[in-house]
Amino acid sequence: MSRNRIILTGILLVVLVAIFVTPAIMLGFSIGDIPLAYQLLFDLLQGRLTGFIKLTVKPVVNGTLVQDPLWFIAIHDFTGEENKYGLSNRIVYDKLYGMSVTPPLTYIIKVNRIPIKSTATGKTIYEPVKLYVHVATEHYAGGMFVVIEPDQPIKSVEVTVPLHMRGSAFTTLKSSYSQDMCEVSFTICYVYVKCGECHSIDGIEARWTITLINYMYFSHHSRDLTYKWQETSAPYYTLLEATDTGWYNSGNTPVKSRVKDYVAQINSGAVEVLAHVGYKCERWYDSNFITLEEGRIDYEYYIMTPIDFDDLKAGDRINCSECGGKPPSRYNVISEDCPDVKIEFEIGDEFEVGDGSYWKWTPASFIFGFPSGKIVSFNASISAARKLINSPYLEVIVHNWGNKEHRYYRWFEGNDKHSFIVHMSWIPPS
Repeated sequence: MSRNRIILTGILLVVLVAIFVTPAIMLGFSIGDIPLAYQLLFDLLQGRLTGFIKLTVKPVVNGTLVQDPLWFIAIHDFTGEENKYGLSNRIVYDKLYGMSVTPPLTYIIKVNRIPIKSTATGKTIYEPVKLYVHVATEHYAGGMFVVIEPDQPIKSVEVTVPLHMRGSAFTTLKSSYSQDMCEVSFTICYVYVKCGECHSIDGIEARWTITLINYMYFSHHSRDLTYKWQETSAPYYTLLEATDTGWYNSGNTPVKSRVKDYVAQINSGAVEVLAHVGYKCERWYDSNFITLEEGRIDYEYYIMTPIDFDDLKAGDRINCSECGGKPPSRYNVISEDCPDVKIEFEIGDEFEVGDGSYWKWTPASFIFGFPSGKIVSFNASISAARKLINSPYLEVIVHNWGNKEHRYYRWFEGNDKHSFIVHMSWIPPS
């Protein structure tokens, strides 16, 4: 090849690189994201608006990155009606047993970016992607439900997954036929869970109200078990050891209301508000997950996800020491000019998980039956989180004025809209 042809070829290569790389860099993509950016461009030319989530999984034990050997990482997609009411889509199942892999690990997930509305400032809001991340190591396991808005074409997200130790477990299993018995299935049960309180005073009717556009967050739960089998008398195995984490909290899930409903408190008093919440339990059983020289280890995990709520009802009565007393420093005055009001609770997007983030935990008992005949019980507590999307509201109707000024005073408990509790009084602050 002549020197001039070599120079010409080099110039053409530089031009081609500039044509393909420069626009991506100008749009804010890093060099490493350029292949992803061109996949998105290709989809856009085909009429599809897509994106990528670069999901970094960080498993921790007591806040410290886990040192235990990794067994697997699974990522389930709960986005859309088919994944909510049916079996979730396990889009990642990364079996890491026997590999020298250390966390954190990053997975690139392709998603659809579906615009659902625009704000007053012109910002586009996208339908959230709902993922469940599950991590198992030699001695620990854990999961975390996450909700991600794909508001960027390529978005990086880090998910911290707290792990729980698998301890020795009692089981009635003693032997197993050698045939692999994998089961992937689900079942749904409903239970009433506390999601708010409705307070009122004499002469006033308060209605704690939900509509078809309201979402609330409820606790998410998971469980992991292993079974170590020894081949003794073919074709049967004898169970040597079983481990179990028990049920543990694995985040919070947004749940949409299926009804328009309310719980009312007329005149003085207060009552708990209970929502009828559906929980879907998925069973993921992997027989022969690890092959041993003289046997095998089976692995199963359960994902218990709230999917909807279809009813409200009044719960226990509450003794309130604030309603009917003097208002605190921050309050609102409601006068005769506008007596009937709608008080919206604060919409929360992010919050620190802790005791103050939940309502009183409600003891719940489920019996989940699966097609294989397997029956699993849940005897623990579940709760609504103090976090909302398109929040419920309190409708206040005045039937009789309780003072000559024809005004009443109302305030949020602790001066915090996230408390979801509104107190009232006819007594002025001073």
